[in-house]
Amino acid sequence: MSLDWLSICASGQTDGCVPAIQAAYLVLLVVGAVALVVIALKTRDLTTTTLALMAVAIAINIGVGSLISALKLPIYLDSIGTVLVGALAGPWAGALTGLLSNLIWSILPVPGGAGPVIAFFAPVAAVIGLMAGFWGARGVFQMRTEDSRVGSFLALAVGLAAAVISFSVLQTLITTDMSTEGGQNLFVTLSIAAVLIGVAVAWLSGRTIFAFRPSDPRVVPYLRTAATISAFVLVFGVLRLLFGPTGWFSTLDGGPDTVFPGTNLSGLALSDPLGFIGAVLIGGLVAVGAWTWASRGENARLFPVWVGGVTTGVVAAMMSAPISAGVFGGVTGSGTDALVALYRTLGLGVFQSAFAQGLTSDPLDKTISFTIVFFILGALPVTVRTMFSRGETTILE
Repeated sequence: MSLDWLSICASGQTDGCVPAIQAAYLVLLVVGAVALVVIALKTRDLTTTTLALMAVAIAINIGVGSLISALKLPIYLDSIGTVLVGALAGPWAGALTGLLSNLIWSILPVPGGAGPVIAFFAPVAAVIGLMAGFWGARGVFQMRTEDSRVGSFLALAVGLAAAVISFSVLQTLITTDMSTEGGQNLFVTLSIAAVLIGVAVAWLSGRTIFAFRPSDPRVVPYLRTAATISAFVLVFGVLRLLFGPTGWFSTLDGGPDTVFPGTNLSGLALSDPLGFIGAVLIGGLVAVGAWTWASRGENARLFPVWVGGVTTGVVAAMMSAPISAGVFGGVTGSGTDALVALYRTLGLGVFQSAFAQGLTSDPLDKTISFTIVFFILGALPVTVRTMFSRGETTILE
C-alpha cells in the first residue's frame, strides 16, 4: 500500500501531498462509507452473502480498472462489480461497493491507484451503484420483450436522443467563444435547455406512441428496432473511440511515454472519411446481425439494459465533470485525457471539455458494464441469484 500522498501539504508545497480542503473531502468520503453501511444494514441488504459478493466485486472493479488504466483506454470499466452488487443486493449495497472500490484502489500501488485521483471520484462510483440498484428494481435485467413497461424505456431513449440533438443544434447556432466565462455560462444554459427538451419529448412520447397496453402487438417490433439502432450506435461509438483519427490508436506512436514504447500502432487510426465510413459499415453489419438476433426469442430485451447503462453514464458524466475540471484541471492521468485535450483544441473551456469527454466515454462505458453484468446474471443459477435480497429482480417473470 502507498499512503505517502495522504500527507497534508505544508505552506508552498504542491507535490506528493493533498491540500487541507481536499483532505477534508476525503474524510467526508470515509464518513459517507460509514453512513452507507448503516443504511444498508437497516435495509437488511448487507447480509453475509452480500459482503462476500462485495469483496469479489471490489476486486473485479480494481483489477479490470487497473488494466484499462494501464492501457490508457478512453473508457473505464471499473464499475462492473458495482453494477453486479447493485442488481443483486440493492442500491445501498451497490453504492457502498463503488465507494469502497475507489477508496481502496487509491491506496494500492497499481495503475490508477496510489494517489488521490480515483478517491475523489468515489461519489460518482457510489451513484453508479445507486442507479444500478434503481434500474435493477425496475426490471431491466428481467424484462420480457412483450412487457408493456418497455414503452417507458423507449420513451426515455427518444428523450435522450432529443436532448443530444437539440444541444448539438443549439451549440452550432451560437458563435460565442466557449473558453470564456460567458461561454461557460452559455454552455450550462444550453445544457439545461437540452435536458428540458429531452424531458418534454420523453414525457410526450411515453403518453402517445409508446403508451402500450398489456400484450400490445407493437411492443416486440418497436423493441427490435430500438435494439438494432442501439447496437449500431454502440459499435459505431466504440470504433470511433479506438480507430478514429483522434482515437486511442492515434496516441500509440511508439514514444517512450506511450502504452507500448517502441511500438508504433498509430497507423491503425484511420483518417476521415475512410475511418467514418468504415465505422458506419461495420456498425451497419452489426445492426443487421442485431436485428436477426433480436428477432429470436427474448434477445431484444437487452435494450432496457442499454437504456439503464446510458442513463447511468449520463449522470456519471454530470457528476465527474466538475470534479475533473475543478480539482484536476481536466487532466487525471487516464486515457480520457486525450479526449479532454481534443475538445480543448476545439475551443471549449476546461469544464466544457471535461463534460464533453464524460458524455463521450461514460454512456459507452456504463452501457458495456451493464451488458457484461446482464450476461453474468444469465450465467448464474437461479438458486445463486436468489441468495441475495434483490436477486428475484434478475429472474425472468
